Amino acid sequence: MANWYGYILMIAAAFFFAASSIVCKYTYATGLNPVTVLILQYILALGISWGWVLVSGNRLLIPKKLIITMLLQGLIGSFLTSVLFFSALAKLDAALATLLLFTYPAIVLIYNAVFTGYSVTRYEKIALVMAIVGLAFCVNLPEISIDTVGASAIGLVLASAVTNAFLVVNGEKLLSKVALPVVTAWSQTISFVAILVVYQPLWMAEIALTWYQIELLVTGGLVLLLPIMLYYAGIKRIGSGISSIISTAEIPLTIIMAWILLGETLNLLQALGGILIMLSVVVLYYCGTE
Repeated sequence: MANWYGYILMIAAAFFFAASSIVCKYTYATGLNPVTVLILQYILALGISWGWVLVSGNRLLIPKKLIITMLLQGLIGSFLTSVLFFSALAKLDAALATLLLFTYPAIVLIYNAVFTGYSVTRYEKIALVMAIVGLAFCVNLPEISIDTVGASAIGLVLASAVTNAFLVVNGEKLLSKVALPVVTAWSQTISFVAILVVYQPLWMAEIALTWYQIELLVTGGLVLLLPIMLYYAGIKRIGSGISSIISTAEIPLTIIMAWILLGETLNLLQALGGILIMLSVVVLYYCGTE
């Protein structure tokens, strides 16, 4: 039963990750910028995450030997991933941004090879090539100019894939020693503090929100936190390998939602690129189980 529960958690996480991109696009359309949206959504997410810690009865403190690891999780894994992806999402279609983000499993492999001395197998190299080719297809590489807004946005989302890979690798270390609600709450808190320090959003006091914007922000805050909670919980039950495969459900879910709700489309080459990226995740998983 634990296995099936893990599967359900990961599918739910994929759904809410996809929904988060769609809600962000609707919120941006009301005139709010990415930083404002992110800060307001974080406020709600923080309240929920710390409430979860209090209800769960877990200790609030992080072991001394893991404080640096927790700080890095909040600053690199959560803060940078959120800021980079939200900024890119303001300039790219939701479906394309999600496709590019899912190069992160291949980046996890590169990280392990560079920093842990892991020996990359032949099949893992094949997976990397598939991810790179898929990436080129997704961004229509032959047609991109370095002077275009799209090129800068692509750079942002690829950077978010790198920091998201760090979030996965570093998060697994933390979850082996610290309770899930505590990891979630502290990483969100550190990320929020970093946002306040970097952007110093005193100007937000002058913002007048409509009820429609408030509804979108509340919804966005929920779908910002829920997938992180579900993803961490799924990893603990079924492991990061199978979790990576199931999490690719976010790609077709985002494409379908963006098509129905935003009128976005992908051309044949981009769709093929998305398939290659998903297949690279599958190859990476089966290499790890051999």
